[in-house]
Amino acid sequence: MFGKMLEKLSGGFSRLSGRTDLLEGIAAAAALVAAADGDIEDEEVVAVLAALENHPVLSKSFKSSEIERIADTMLKRAKAGAAGRLGLMREIEEAKARSSVEDLEMLLVIAIDVSNSDGEMEPQEKVVLGKIAKTLNLNLSTYLDL
Repeated sequence: MFGKMLEKLSGGFSRLSGRTDLLEGIAAAAALVAAADGDIEDEEVVAVLAALENHPVLSKSFKSSEIERIADTMLKRAKAGAAGRLGLMREIEEAKARSSVEDLEMLLVIAIDVSNSDGEMEPQEKVVLGKIAKTLNLNLSTYLDL
């Protein structure tokens, strides 16, 4: 069983290598969740970076500096009002168009992890997660119970 899991993860490493469109979509979703209450606090920035850099597939597929650069770009866009948030949703749509269901599940679950990083999911965060899940054609409630 562990061998199959390791094989699946290692396949993810090579599958994602160089796929910045997916990393951008994941970072965009994380930034949208962090900005759900209208403000991005320092703790939320740390949570976004930790979720991306500590993910077993992402951390093997991308250099830390690339993850930080893309996360920073997406967090800045999230602070840019409605135009920035619309751009982030487009990043998610672009990732959807080029990704497998497994990749899209990873995107959504990382966004959920960012939401739960402070110990609870705020109502505004759940609304944003619902929009992200709908965009990805995924059922949010399926992933909230994991």
